[in-house]
Amino acid sequence: MPLQPSTSVLVVDDQPSIRTGLRLLIDSERPRLYSAGSAGCTAEALALARCLRPELVLLDADLGGEDGLALIPMLQRVATCQVVVLTSTATLPVRQRALQLGARACLSKTVPGAELLACLLATIPLNGGGALSCLPGSQLLGDTGKSSDAGHAGVA
Repeated sequence: MPLQPSTSVLVVDDQPSIRTGLRLLIDSERPRLYSAGSAGCTAEALALARCLRPELVLLDADLGGEDGLALIPMLQRVATCQVVVLTSTATLPVRQRALQLGARACLSKTVPGAELLACLLATIPLNGGGALSCLPGSQLLGDTGKSSDAGHAGVA
């Protein structure tokens, strides 16, 4: 059975302990996923994205006063990567903005690790198109901007 190629993931979060935990979680999925690096601010994220060219970026929406969501199109330009947003403020406007800016999904930081990994793994084969529904019961945002499942606020 041939080995599947690994997908590199750049973790961007302003909290060092969260970055460390996410990197460990991602590396638990080797060889399918591996943590290529981590950044704590927008400038560092862009520099690492240019250098590492990750296939996937796990991005915090709030980078300690910096707008993480504004990074989405910039990251996609410099690294041609998929972006999954992880946020502690998973409100409908935040999720809508993340998806409008090009994120594949927007998840709450309270999402269980197994569900986060499932979402990241589901993101890998996508090369274009709209937002991704990572999980059963996930919240999809249609053209109206209204959610199709208001009971599950963690995933867009």
